[in-house]
Amino acid sequence: MTTSVAMCTYNGEKYIEEQLRSIINQTLPPDEIVILDDVSSDATVDIAKEILAKSGIQHKVMVNDKNCGVLISFEKCILSCSGDVIFTADQDDVWDKAKIRLFMDEYEKDPKCVFVFSNGELVDAQLRSLGSDVWTSLNLRRAGLCDHISQEKYRQLIMYYWAVPGTMMSFKKSVMEETFPIPVEGGWLHDSWLAINAPAFGNVVSIDKPMTLYRQHGKNTVGVIASNPDDNEDDILQIRKVLFYLKRHESRLKQLIELRGDKMPSDYRKHIEKYIRLFERYDHYEEDGNIKKALFLLMRIIDNGLCSFDISRGDVTAYLLHCRNH
Repeated sequence: MTTSVAMCTYNGEKYIEEQLRSIINQTLPPDEIVILDDVSSDATVDIAKEILAKSGIQHKVMVNDKNCGVLISFEKCILSCSGDVIFTADQDDVWDKAKIRLFMDEYEKDPKCVFVFSNGELVDAQLRSLGSDVWTSLNLRRAGLCDHISQEKYRQLIMYYWAVPGTMMSFKKSVMEETFPIPVEGGWLHDSWLAINAPAFGNVVSIDKPMTLYRQHGKNTVGVIASNPDDNEDDILQIRKVLFYLKRHESRLKQLIELRGDKMPSDYRKHIEKYIRLFERYDHYEEDGNIKKALFLLMRIIDNGLCSFDISRGDVTAYLLHCRNH
């Protein structure tokens, strides 16, 4: 299988050389690197062209006619790739030199594999470790993400979380061909759209190794805050935030069924529809009395639907007391 790397850039002159060299110097170099620049005002494009011209790797460097943003840029960039397997890359990270080889091993071991992603290490602007990894900081471990997660568990996890940052993922071109274009409405990005559609086409593989240094420099388009999973946010605020998040997720799942439901395997469609019904129940629970609210929220903790967000029985009790007093 051939491989392509799709990278979108915007004013990335400070870090792009490190990232490109980490990709070029892979133990298994990509067959193709495609860069789409979103009308940078700095030297990003010139740096990329100079490095790639000396790389010996087939490449394209394109520039948008106007600033289009992350969603449209990544969609255009991915569509321009010719590889059988496509890796998406941010301009400011650094890849482990064995990343492509490790991922491709998974595709070669399992012909049904269509999507592979790994963990990443959080680092600062100078690539110094922030003492945490992406899965921990996003509470994904608590939610059940692990090395080589089962297909059933991944399907459950992806209903609650956008669990796969784009810089840590890869997918077979066939998944893109079947699911693009990405809907503009709904808040989707290329990574969340591909991650939730992938189970409809085959197996998903997770690798619990930090194959990307995920640089946090304060200007990330999408970043991660390094956190201690034992630190608790304000209980009331946290529960309200999660309930709002699940309501938004419900609308995205409904959009997914509307756009792609008739093209999905029936078992995956039924799985998504089950979670839509559950999330609809979250919409209406505030109309219930405190006892019914408590039973509903506690049941969601038992089935791991809320404790995966660091919400405990004590948090629910505090929340219900707060509701009663207000």
